[in-house]
Amino acid sequence: MHSEPPHQQEKHPPPIDLPPPPQLEKPIYLPPSPPFNVYARYAKFETLLNVSYWLWRLNPSATFPAMIGGAVDVVKQSAIILVLVVTISQLASAGILELIADAIKSGDTFAILRAISSSQLLTSIIWAVSVSVALYYFFSVLGGGFVNSAEYGSYLKLVRTGKISVSDVLENSGRMWHEMAWTTMVTEAVKYGPLVLTLAWIFSSIIGNSALGSANSLSDILLWLGAFAMAGIVTIALTAITIYAYPAAANGKFGFSAIKESIRICRAFPGKTVLYLLLRASSLAAVMAVSYVSSLFSVEISSIVAAFASFMVVPILHTLKTAIYVRGEPQEVIIPIPVGPSIVRDAPGHIWRSSVAKIRIGMRELAEFVFSPRNIPYHLLSAATFVAGILEGKQVSSSGLGKLIGALGYEAGRVNPAFRGFALPFMAVDISFHNWQVSMATAISGLALAVPILVTMMFNGFVLGVVGSIVPSFEMLLAAILPHGIVELPSFVVSGSVGLSLAAKFLKALRKGGASSQAEVHRATRRAIYAVLGLVPFFMLAGALEALVTPFVMRFFGWK
Repeated sequence: MHSEPPHQQEKHPPPIDLPPPPQLEKPIYLPPSPPFNVYARYAKFETLLNVSYWLWRLNPSATFPAMIGGAVDVVKQSAIILVLVVTISQLASAGILELIADAIKSGDTFAILRAISSSQLLTSIIWAVSVSVALYYFFSVLGGGFVNSAEYGSYLKLVRTGKISVSDVLENSGRMWHEMAWTTMVTEAVKYGPLVLTLAWIFSSIIGNSALGSANSLSDILLWLGAFAMAGIVTIALTAITIYAYPAAANGKFGFSAIKESIRICRAFPGKTVLYLLLRASSLAAVMAVSYVSSLFSVEISSIVAAFASFMVVPILHTLKTAIYVRGEPQEVIIPIPVGPSIVRDAPGHIWRSSVAKIRIGMRELAEFVFSPRNIPYHLLSAATFVAGILEGKQVSSSGLGKLIGALGYEAGRVNPAFRGFALPFMAVDISFHNWQVSMATAISGLALAVPILVTMMFNGFVLGVVGSIVPSFEMLLAAILPHGIVELPSFVVSGSVGLSLAAKFLKALRKGGASSQAEVHRATRRAIYAVLGLVPFFMLAGALEALVTPFVMRFFGWK
C-alpha cells in the first residue's frame, strides 16, 4: 500500500518595496452641481468663466473700475480739448482762419497753399500736435497706473474673498498707482515697441525716397508689407505672453518682473491662456460684428454695445484672467462663492432687474442732491462754465471759424444726412446710452480735482456756441435744440455739478487726511454713482425726443 504524495505548497514571489502613493494637497473631486466653493488649482476653464460671471453678478462694485477708466478717458480728452480750443482761439484772433476761408472760397490753389503754409499756422499746428501727444501719453501712463491698480487689485481681492466694495476699488487705485504706472509703461512698450519701430522705419524710408526724388519700387513696397506683417505677428505674440502682467503687478511684481511672472503663468497654463485669448478676441469680434451688422439694417446701437462691453464683458474677462493667474500661485486659493446657473440662463433677467432697482435708488439720490441747498454752488458753477463755453464759441466763430466751416462745404440750415438712414427708435436708445455714459465719466472725473469737468462743460458749450453762430436764425437754433435740450442740457449740467461736489469732498479729504476723510470720499463716490444712475430716465426721454420729435420740429422751422 502506497502513501499519497505530499501536498505541493503554492509558491509566491518575494515582496517588492513600493513607495507610498503621493498625497494630494486637495481632493480633485468636486460636487457635481452648485453651490460649491471652487478650488482654483483644480478648476476647469468653463468653471472659472462661470465663477467670474457670478463674482461680477454678486458684486456690483466690480463695474466701478470701468467707470474710473471712463473718467481717465475724460481727463485725456480734456487735455486735448483744452489745447485744441486754445489753438483755434489764437488762430481766430490772428485772422488766420478767416484768411484760409477766403482762399478756399476763391478757388485759387496758390492762394490756398499760401494760406495753409503760413509760418504762424504751421507753428500752431506743430505746437498743438506735440503738446497733445505728450499730454495724452502722460495721462495714459498716469491714468493707467490708477485704473489698473484699482481694477486688478480689486479683482485679486474679489477672487480670493468673493466680494469687493467701492471702498476697496478706491483704496486699490491709490495703493500702488506709481508702481502700476511703471508696469503699464513697460508692458505697453514691450507689446507695441516692435510695431512702432517698424512703422517709423517704413515712414522714414518713404520720406527718404521722396527727398532723393526716387520712386518707391515694388520690391520696397513688398519689403515694407512683409516687415509690417511680421511686426504684427510679433505684437500679437507679445500681447499673449504679457497678458498676466497687470494681475502680477497687483500681486507685488512690477515692471519687467511682472512680465516675467506673466510668462511663467503662460507656460504653466498654455491651454487656458489660449482659450482666454480666443474668448477675448471672439468677444471683441462679436461686439464689432453686432455694431456693423446692425448698421447695415439702419439700426444704430454702437453706444449700447459699448456700454454692455464696458460694464459686463470687460469686468468678467478681466476677473477670469485674474482667476487664471491666481490658479498658478504656490499657495492654494479657494474661491468662496456659490456658483449658480450659467451665464446664458441667468444674465438677461438679472441685468434687467438689477438695472431697474439701482435706477430707482439713483432717482431718490438724485432728487436729494438736486434740491439740497448746499449743492446750489455746484449747480451754478457747472451752468456758468457751460455758458462761458457758449460765449467763447460764438466769439471764435465770428472771428473766422464759422466762415471757415462754411467754406469747407457746410450748408447752413441743412440736417446732417448721416442721421437720415437710421431707424429712429434704436437711434433714440443709442443717443441715450451715449449721453449717460459721458455724464457718468464726467461725474467720476471729479476725483481728478474738477479740472476735466470744467473743461468738458466748457467744450460742450463751445460747440453749441459755434453751431449757434452759423445757424441762419435764432428760431431755427431753438428748433434744433429746445425739444430735447430742455431735458438733456439740465441733466448734463447736473452731472457736472455731481462731479464738482465729488471733487470738493476729495480736495477736503486731501487737506484733512485720516481714515474718516477717506470714508467720506468713499461715501460721496457711491452717492455720485447713484445720482448719475438716477439721470438714466431723463437721458432716455431726451434721446427719444432727439430722435423722434426734434427732426419734425426742425423741418417745421425750415431745416432741410
